Amino acid sequence: MDEILKSLRTVVKGINKFIKLLNTYDKIRSGPVDNAYLLEKNLQMIEGRLSELAVKELIKDLTEWLVSEKKKIDGFKEEFRIKFGQELTALFAQEGKKIRGQYPILRMGIYTLKIDFEFGSVDLFFGPEVEKIKSKIPLQAVTVFETVKKFDKDLHTPKMTAADMYETLHEAYKRRLSLTGQSFGEKIPIMKVLSEFVLLQQSKQFLIDPQKSKFRGYSRVTLSYLMYFLKKSKFFEKNIKLHVATVDATVDKINPLWILENDEGEGTHYSHISFVKDG
Repeated sequence: MDEILKSLRTVVKGINKFIKLLNTYDKIRSGPVDNAYLLEKNLQMIEGRLSELAVKELIKDLTEWLVSEKKKIDGFKEEFRIKFGQELTALFAQEGKKIRGQYPILRMGIYTLKIDFEFGSVDLFFGPEVEKIKSKIPLQAVTVFETVKKFDKDLHTPKMTAADMYETLHEAYKRRLSLTGQSFGEKIPIMKVLSEFVLLQQSKQFLIDPQKSKFRGYSRVTLSYLMYFLKKSKFFEKNIKLHVATVDATVDKINPLWILENDEGEGTHYSHISFVKDG
């Protein structure tokens, strides 16, 4: 690096001398006939200084330097990837969670991290890239860890008991039946029922004055996790049926909902829901 800078300074110095010589030559050219011999003398001086530019040697040195630096940077990048992975693994290990997979996709429980080293960011997904939770998280192990930790804590904070969840979902299902004229036990698009479920969760203030500021929203991730929470309870197995979505149906997010099957992030897309018995 020092040699490159030294060479550059030499070239800059030579160029500055050339500029002075050319400026002098240009002034003399205003009277070319009277200054013919002087022009010749100055032109010889310019020609004699060409070797001082050493541009070809500089280009050669710079090319070799660039090749060398690129190799070093490739090594630095690999060290960063290793360091980032080690730091992230250690942070999640403190929480008793294990990271799986390999770059650019890392799995951690019910979450997926998509790493973009080129742009220095991370995208966080629910499940195997089913729902994007947050994008462009700075590529810093601590920042990624804290982002996942905060979201996970909010997701796992009890929003209702399994009994309340069941009763509300049951009521939402019956409301959809009344709107469609269907009989109890028939299957209904799951997101239609969950839309009713969300409405049943609204406060009295919202029902009186339905403004955005008074609305209690539920993301698809939250609804998915609530269904997983209910699936693990005693209320689910005998009373509720979830109907698996076809492959074509999973492309459209209007009806199907991906729901976890376990804490390792495995899940299934369901398109419809039905209740087995009324009560």
